[in-house]
Amino acid sequence: MATRIKTYLELVKECDTLPYPDEEEYTQLTSQYYHFRLKKVWKEADGDVSSSYVTVGYILPSVVANMPWTDKFRIDHGTRTISIPWPAATAGDHSSYETHAIAEQLQLARERDSIPILRKWRGEPYKILGLPDRREVRIARAGSAVFGVHTIGVHVLGFCRDSDTNAMKLWIPRRSPTKQTFPGMLDNTIGGGLTADEDILGCLAREAQEEASLPEAWVREHARPVSTISYFSIRDERAGGPDEVGLLQPATQVLYDLEMPADMVPQPLDGEVAEFLLWSPEETLKALREGQFKLNSAVAWIDFFIRHGYINPQNEPDYLELVARIHRRIWF
Repeated sequence: MATRIKTYLELVKECDTLPYPDEEEYTQLTSQYYHFRLKKVWKEADGDVSSSYVTVGYILPSVVANMPWTDKFRIDHGTRTISIPWPAATAGDHSSYETHAIAEQLQLARERDSIPILRKWRGEPYKILGLPDRREVRIARAGSAVFGVHTIGVHVLGFCRDSDTNAMKLWIPRRSPTKQTFPGMLDNTIGGGLTADEDILGCLAREAQEEASLPEAWVREHARPVSTISYFSIRDERAGGPDEVGLLQPATQVLYDLEMPADMVPQPLDGEVAEFLLWSPEETLKALREGQFKLNSAVAWIDFFIRHGYINPQNEPDYLELVARIHRRIWF
């Protein structure tokens, strides 16, 4: 059977799967979710401090039903909200209290094996985004999709120039067949999630060394920040199997271009990459449209090809919608 060729817009929509508010399915879908809320605090004009709650994530009803909730969480089925009230005893150290409450909750769920995705535990701490006062509340990486919080990652698009023709060649990794998510699929040259304990450039350099054996100092000096992509994914089986279907993952990826010398060859190191392929833009575009890339990596490469002129208003009928769609506003 011939491989179905997808449009670039279809590829973006496969990653950015939550409908937009003006689409018919949006209200029907989002009305099912529980809002995960944390307190927001602000000063009134008279100097008094006020507080209310702000949504920082979406939780599936099945997760709410199966989670062995501790008494630190308030569950309101009428308003479909999950929140962490502040006890008076926290004495202003609210972020530590909230971080501990979330960690305790995830640990209890792991012990009782009530949330299957937590069997694939990844404990790196992520920051919870969307709090107006910017206090630092943390959640383990494995819990980010459980609570549906907004995550940040860093993706590097690596390329070189042919020493004779100056033609662009792209470094395309194939993911290990044993990866928990999207095994065997094509990917960005380097990529990883931004933890709470590092900055973006530090994350980029660490991943470059771990995944591709590239010198951290050289990558820090030569990687060039160029763009971001953002999307709101509803996970399917490719993201980790049937237990993760429907989990919500809003995300922003910070993109860097990395032009490498022709004689610098990335090498797999930490077992996450099976091989690195050196492809022309045309070969890469073909593989993109055949659906060979991990979903968010396809979007990052589409952004690359837009910026470098391979996808443009003359050859892409969906150009305006495509550019808008890869920069979705995430409201938390």
